Amino acid sequence: MSAKSSWWRWAAAALILYVAIWIANGRIAIDAQTIWLRAGEYALWTALALGAIARLWPTLTPYGWRPLAILSGAALSGLEIFLRAGPLGDKMRIDAWMTALIGIAIVAILARVMPATLRRSWFGQEGGTNGPDSRTPR
Repeated sequence: MSAKSSWWRWAAAALILYVAIWIANGRIAIDAQTIWLRAGEYALWTALALGAIARLWPTLTPYGWRPLAILSGAALSGLEIFLRAGPLGDKMRIDAWMTALIGIAIVAILARVMPATLRRSWFGQEGGTNGPDSRTPR
């Protein structure tokens, strides 16, 4: 199966995870003990989204995939945190959003520095072609 045809599996997994994050975080209060869950949740979401983006638009190269994943992760995490009704103050919402952004950024950085064999598998470049989708993400 080609990487181009498998993008929807990665996108579906990212969508399901985002819905699960939205539902679960509605049940978990944001406080000093649980705020770091946001970083882990959105780090996992970013890993899935980055895999989907790389497979869907291989010609963007890693220089386009990472910013797109960061931008979409920032927007979706902001929606999830700031649109949720509840007794949270603005300071705690901003802290939760910044923590989510830390998780997103960590995955974007790891995508740049991890071994090439893992990157090729993650980004759907196992084919070994010499096209623009076979570049290393450096």
